[in-house]
Amino acid sequence: MTDRRNRICEKLMEQLQMMKFAFKNGRSLDFTAGTSEKEVLEYLETMTRGPDTVLDDLHTFIQSLGL
Repeated sequence: MTDRRNRICEKLMEQLQMMKFAFKNGRSLDFTAGTSEKEVLEYLETMTRGPDTVLDDLHTFIQSLGL
């Protein structure tokens, strides 16, 4: 490996290899997938109902984290 490649962390190298494999197999990147208005609204609604939402009472939320 060259010095330049040695500076790339392992995780980045793995991700680049996965992208290279995908391109060689005819796949492409689609940065617009999942960005229709309907899908975005569904995602936002899911996030507001999900267990990861911050409670109205921040103190209660912090206590629930066990901090």
